[in-house]
Amino acid sequence: MQTEVHKLKEAAGQDALLIKNLSQCEAALYLEVSSLRQADEETKKLLFEKSQEALRAHAKILDHRKEVIDLQEKAEESQAKMVRLEERATQQEVQLGQLEGELACKVEHFNQTEEELTIDVADAYGVGFEDAIAQVACVHPRVDLSQLDVTKRVVDGRLVSKE
Repeated sequence: MQTEVHKLKEAAGQDALLIKNLSQCEAALYLEVSSLRQADEETKKLLFEKSQEALRAHAKILDHRKEVIDLQEKAEESQAKMVRLEERATQQEVQLGQLEGELACKVEHFNQTEEELTIDVADAYGVGFEDAIAQVACVHPRVDLSQLDVTKRVVDGRLVSKE
């Protein structure tokens, strides 16, 4: 019976060691699980912070993309305006050339007309002068009209050449 008691005590001691080992393992596992939970919470917090940073960065990217699109639209509008302005400038240059040509023709016509009118006025003046001389000769037949000429003027009571 003593051997049986001894065996029972020995078995009880082994059971106590096993219980102690299991308790230590359980405590170690509990600490490890606690550490893993804390690491999991820190990881989730870090992941949340990084996702917030990513959202802010994405919002900035969207803002910049919108700016780029707006600038591209403005550049296209400016390019279209430039094309229209260049077309208008070309048309105006063509019109200016046409107007300059018309003006040159009108100036030439004006010069011709002026020359013709000057000749007509000179002829009319000459004819009028000759008519006046003829009238004086008719009224005063004895007066010497040989010194009178269209090219002369009266200056200080004397006849002098215009030139």
